[in-house]
Order: sequence, then structure tokens, then C-alpha cells
Amino acid sequence: MKKICFSVLLLLIILIPFPVFAGSTIETFTLNRRGWEIRTQDAYLPHRNVTWLGLDSPQNMVFGLNDVLYIADTGNRRIVMFDTISNEKSGELLYEGFVNPRGVFVTPEGLLYVADAGANSIFIFDTEKNLIRTHGRPDVMAFGETAFAPNRVAVDVRGNMYIVGEGVFNGIIQLSSEGEFLGFFAANTTTVTFIELLQEFFFTERQLEALAPRIPNNFTNVTVDSRGVVYSVSMGSYDALQGNAMQRHDMAGRNTLDMMFSPPDLIDITVDSRGNIFTARAGGYILVTTNRGEYIHGFGATHLSGRDIVGQFSSLQSIAVSSLGYVWALDSERNFLQSFEPTTYARTIYEALDLFNAGLYQESAIVWEQVLMSNQMSVLAHMGMGRAQLYQQDFEAARASFYLAGHRDYYSMAFWEVRNIWLLTYLAPILIVLSAFFILMFIVGQIDRKKVISGKFKVVRQKIMTMPFLHHVFFAFSVARHPLDSYYDLKRNIKGNLGGAIIHFVLLFAAYMAFSINRGFLMQLTEIVDMDFTIVIGGFFGIYILFILCNYLSSSIQDGEGSILDIFKLVSYGLFPLTITLTVVTILSHVVTFNEVFLLNFTLAFGFFYTISILWVGFQEVHNYGFWATFKSMFITAVFMAIAIVVMFNLLILFDEVVQFFESIIREVYANVTNLY
Repeated sequence: MKKICFSVLLLLIILIPFPVFAGSTIETFTLNRRGWEIRTQDAYLPHRNVTWLGLDSPQNMVFGLNDVLYIADTGNRRIVMFDTISNEKSGELLYEGFVNPRGVFVTPEGLLYVADAGANSIFIFDTEKNLIRTHGRPDVMAFGETAFAPNRVAVDVRGNMYIVGEGVFNGIIQLSSEGEFLGFFAANTTTVTFIELLQEFFFTERQLEALAPRIPNNFTNVTVDSRGVVYSVSMGSYDALQGNAMQRHDMAGRNTLDMMFSPPDLIDITVDSRGNIFTARAGGYILVTTNRGEYIHGFGATHLSGRDIVGQFSSLQSIAVSSLGYVWALDSERNFLQSFEPTTYARTIYEALDLFNAGLYQESAIVWEQVLMSNQMSVLAHMGMGRAQLYQQDFEAARASFYLAGHRDYYSMAFWEVRNIWLLTYLAPILIVLSAFFILMFIVGQIDRKKVISGKFKVVRQKIMTMPFLHHVFFAFSVARHPLDSYYDLKRNIKGNLGGAIIHFVLLFAAYMAFSINRGFLMQLTEIVDMDFTIVIGGFFGIYILFILCNYLSSSIQDGEGSILDIFKLVSYGLFPLTITLTVVTILSHVVTFNEVFLLNFTLAFGFFYTISILWVGFQEVHNYGFWATFKSMFITAVFMAIAIVVMFNLLILFDEVVQFFESIIREVYANVTNLY
């Protein structure tokens, strides 16, 4: 009997499907050194769900004293107080003047500010829930015809109010503690595209009036931290926001954050007791950054299925962080609260940040090591290690850490110190060796007054230079110094030949590849793994060959005298200064800091212009053109190249379509033969 029961139970376990839940229903992301979001260890895990408060379309929430959440329950026209410590509803505020309360803010003294868009007012209540003041639309000329429908409100330490109004594009409305209009704070700006510039230049006033007006992106939320610093978030297109979707403002309203990652769909912002910044995305994700704006991690998930899944959102509307570090999130569609508990991984990161901000650099480095043991790809951990090592004057280790973090500014600072130490160590011996060398040369010169030794060296040098192969290779130096005479000799086959031109073509390609993939970290802005070598290599050969062919066609139309081999030799020898420039810049890029990068950029620009001037002289001489004939030839060459590129691009697309067509036919035939369907 027992065996029969066991068999039946085992059969039920096999046949009946049971829901299987993963360890976490949310995902955690961070940024790698290339600025891409990647999966990482869980930073937060779902902790608690509160579904019994009877909320209806809640819009905003904020923590008050003793970790009590104040929730703007818009649909029920009330403010709900929820004690996150005891997990109980601690009260509610019902006021007959509420029409559409959307924003809520609590000061350290316990004063409650409610932004009501329907009532066009800001209501202020004391700790006993008694109405103290009501501020309506400012009745001053400076406010103009601007609508006053407050959606969000925040208050600084002086009692000044910062209000996000519905349909207000002039900026954040700033009122004094007495309700006096102080002006528009931190207005977003509009950007003008190239198409819009052309419209402004060519369109008439009537046509411009018919276009859609350019309005800046509206602010979606504003908050003030415990120090009185104002933060804001905006929503709109990424190009229009220019990475300024999240901002920390100074007294004048200017943004003081330099964000590496700032998505354009931010709807809420809050700051915890450590100064870390938490922002909510409309897609259901919560981002955490340091007080410098450095990305720590992001977590969350979009609610896609019809089931209620812990940690996922249908409409994430607002977030708040408790004194214990728990993140509370408000879902305005499903009308409930969710909390998230920081994991050991997240707490370790916050501990390292706290130690560094406290000036305990050695201690923070130890904690950052623990973070790196969990996640070697953490850019923030490598940055933290590097800064700690930099302040401890371990510059070589700091340079390595900043390289792993991909941060060029700090890398330059560390490398500056490393280079200074190297110079202080080896500069004296180098100067001694150089001085000894010049003294020796002077002594040899005094002894060798009859030029016996120097004469032998000159004979050896002359033999090397007159070797046929090397003579044609070294002819490039003559082209660079005396292009007019050299191209005359090249055209008449007196000096230079096809073999020498091929050698310089190969040298240019080698210099180009070294410049593309082997520059110093400060100038190598594109990672090698991100390069498409088909484009890098194919582009070099394609443009080189295409230019020679198109110039030959152009010269044929304009009675140019140079053959296609003449043009190849002309270009190959003429590009020798560019080969030298690319080689020098590639080598020096490994020993410069950001302070000297402009010298390398100047060297590149000079090398390009000098090379172009040599080629210009070469085309004049080889084709027997004047200045304007050469200009016309270059213009026609450029047009031919543009047409050829467009044609080849279209042919590639057509070829791809043909390949896909025959591929589909082959698959269909295979499926019919094998009875796949």
C-alpha cells in the first residue's frame, strides 16, 4: 500500500506543473568602461508589498520624520501617512480644499507641503495637520500669463519653494516662504538641429510661423536634500536634453553634475542620507548614482505579464529612501507600495563610498577590494580604488586602476605624477650620457682635423644612399623638402620608381593601422573590440584606390598628362609626411597627458595640411595644370568619388537582397525535399 501511495505521489509531482520562481524577479545593471549597461550582482531584492492602503492613482511620496511615508493619494484626494517601521497606516490628511493633490514634501521640522494642480494652490500644514497657509497663483507682472497648476513641490532650508507646474516650460517656479514669486529657476534649453537652422535661413516668416514651436523639455520632478541642494529630473528626447535629464543645481540654477549616463525618461528623484541620488525611470527601473553623478547601479523590471510579480511595475511613479537604506516605490496603476532591501554587495559599495568621503582612503581601498572580488567589471570600484591610491600617492597603481575604469581625466592626473617621478629618477643620468656624447664628438672633431674618420663615414653613407633600392625609397625625403623639382624628376623617371612608391604605400598603411589601434589611452577614444576592421582596412584601400582612379578619369577629361601609374607614384611619395606624422603622434601619444594632447592635435593638423600642399604641387606638375585647373580637377575627383560610393552602396544593398532571395529559395526547396513542413 505504501509503495502504491508513493508511486501515485511521484506521478503527481511529475505530471502536475508547479510555478518555479527565480531567486530574484528584478535585474541589476551597471556600466562597463565603454558606458554600456551590463548585468551584475543583485544590488536590491524585493522586501515588502503594501496593497491594503486603498490607494487610487497615487502620484508622489516622500519620507517624513521617523521613516513615515507621506503619499499623495490623488484619486482619493487625501494624503496618506504610512509608518514603514511598524508597517501600519499612521494617519491620513483629508482637506476639503483638495481637488487634485499630486505632490507632497515634508521639511525637517515636520511641515507638510501639498501641491494641488486642480486647486491651483500650494497647501502648507503643521505637524498637527492644521492648515497654516495657502499659496495660489503669483499676482505679479513677472509671472505673466504662465499657468499655475502645481504638480510637485520641494522646499529648501530657507523655506523657498520650488514648484514643477503643469505646462510650464519657463523652468521651475520659485516662491519665497511667504509666497512671493522669485523667478523661474533652472530653465531647460532648446537645441536647434541642422534642419532647423536651414529652415531659419531659407523659410519666410509665414512658413516659420506654420512650424511647430520649439519648446524646452518640461521638468517632471524636483527635490531638495538635507543640505538644501536642489535636484531635478526632466523627460523628453535624449538629443534635446543632451544628457541633462538629471541635474543638481547651484544657487543660480546651473547644473553641476557631469552625467555619463542620463536616460531621458526620468520621472522622480530623491537623495538618501549618504548623498547618493536615486532616480526613477518611466520603464520601471531605479537608478542609483553617487553625489558626483557617477553611475553605481540600476535595478527593477517592467511589468509585462498579467500576473502580479514582486519587484515589477506597471507604472512606476515615485520613489523614496528610508533612513535604513530601503528603497520604497509607488505604482500608480496597481495602487500599491513596494520596498527593496539592499544586498551585501550594495552595502559594501556604499560603505566604500562613505569611507572615501570621510577621508579614510586606505580603509576605503580595502573595502573596494571586496567589491572587486565580487565584480571585477565594476567601473565604480576601479574608480574608487584609483582615487584612494591617488590620495595615498601610489600613482602607478592609480594609473592602472583608472585605465581599467576607462576614466581618462584621472588617468592623466596619475600619469602626470608617474612621468614626473620617472624624469626625476632618470633625467640626470640621461643628461650626463648626452653631455658625454657631445664632448666625445667634440674631441673626435678636434683630433680628426684632416677629416679622415668623418670622410670614411661619409663614404659609407654615400654608398648606402646610392644603392638603387634605397635610393628610390629615400627619394620621399626629397619630395617632402623640394616637391616641385622632385615631381619634375618623378614625372620623367629620373628619380623614384614604382617599387619605391609601393614601399611607401605599405609604410603608410602600417602607420595608419598603428595610429588606429595603438595610440595611447588618452587618444584611443574607440576600444579595439568596438572597431569594425572591415571598414577600417577596407576604407583605407577603397578610398586610396578610388581616389587614384577618379583623379585619372578627371585628368582624362581635362587633358591631364599623368598616367594612372604616375598618379599612384605621385600620391604614394606625396603622403610620406603624413606617414611620419602618424608615426610620431602614435609614439608620443603614449607619453603625453591631457595638457599636451593639443600639441599632438596640432601636429596632426600640420601634417595633413603640409601633405595636401605637397600633393597639390604634385598634381600641378604631373598633369601640367595651373592653379585653377588643379582646383577643378580636385573638385571633379571628389564628385566622381561621391557618385562611386553611392553606386557601390546601392549595389551592396542589391547584392544582399539577391543573396537573401536565393537563400529563401534554397531553404524552400530543402524543406519540400525533406518534408520539413
